Amino acid sequence: MKKYLLILLLALSACTHFEPQIATQSVYYQDAEVSLSQLMVYSRPEKPHYGPISALFYPFHVTQTMYKGSDWGQRVAKGIWQNWTGLQVFPSMVYDDNLIYRGLDEALFTARSRGYDLLVVGFVPYLYLGHTMDDSAVSVQVKIYETKRGQLVCSFEQSGRIEKKMDDDFIFVKREHRMPDSAFYKIIQAIASDMAVPLTSWARYENTNQGMVAGLMPNMVQMQSPPQNGNTIPQSTPTQQEQPVAKHATPKAAPAPVQSTTQAPKAQSKPRSINLAVQFDVDSSQIKPESYSLLNELGKALISDRLKDKRIVIGGHTDSDASPEYNFKLSKERAESVKKYLTDNFPIAPQRIGTTGFGESNPLVPNTTKYNKLLNRRVQVSIAP
Repeated sequence: MKKYLLILLLALSACTHFEPQIATQSVYYQDAEVSLSQLMVYSRPEKPHYGPISALFYPFHVTQTMYKGSDWGQRVAKGIWQNWTGLQVFPSMVYDDNLIYRGLDEALFTARSRGYDLLVVGFVPYLYLGHTMDDSAVSVQVKIYETKRGQLVCSFEQSGRIEKKMDDDFIFVKREHRMPDSAFYKIIQAIASDMAVPLTSWARYENTNQGMVAGLMPNMVQMQSPPQNGNTIPQSTPTQQEQPVAKHATPKAAPAPVQSTTQAPKAQSKPRSINLAVQFDVDSSQIKPESYSLLNELGKALISDRLKDKRIVIGGHTDSDASPEYNFKLSKERAESVKKYLTDNFPIAPQRIGTTGFGESNPLVPNTTKYNKLLNRRVQVSIAP
């Protein structure tokens, strides 16, 4: 019997959460795990989407009555946004905690006017935080809308729980169930990772020639040009002050009816372009060998039947680490390097390809983090007008 107890103690001592004691009872710590419900997918696209996608995240709305519910809604949305950013679910994702969700129409208008392709909103129907003393549970609903038409693209719902368990006493060994410092954060990260799985199979970044052709062809989804300042300019008939009328003048015919100010402007074609994560040496226009396969896919796309008669423009983009003048020059040189690679390795006439440099002037996301800077360092390929 003593032999088996000794073997058990030695085995447990190999665990990092085991504290063997001579005079007192030894303690084994077991971290509490997240228990997730089945992910409910109410709506999702049937076919993958090729082309750059940008998404605006709204703070989520906590539907239950609780103290500082809006603050917790912000934390849920920000946690999911951070998780999806790390997983690169969409090429460009922005979370704005200054926004307040007042309804779908207003949120769609805001996302559309800012030029985003998708709107991400969410609801928290249940939230209970026991911290380290009790169970914690969160239920989250996430809905993703396409901003041009306001159509629902994806809809998910899932719940997560961390249960506070009683300690187990085995006479010689005691097992204590240890709650995480932030059960809320751990649950949100688990839910976000689960929801990201169907999204990553839908939103594919341009790394195949089929995806590049789809992203550049003008018969793909076209976005409506957003207002410059996010506000519509009302139209109205001239007032009497603007067009004074003589006191005894003969009345004129009634003016033609003015179109409603809420009528959507005519849809316009957005220039078709794709962003490629071409890698270069530091402070150099030398293309890294690991990007050759990506450029080979671009070359195949440009000589395909659907694009072989199109002129393209290659633009280079940088982050904001150096001066604007240096970044502009470097981005132009990198665009020239991509053009040279394509014309040297594929039957593409040099006059089909124009080049330009944008430097740091057109970031996809703010240059505030290392990950954001990585997204902004890119090569943009566009169909020439």
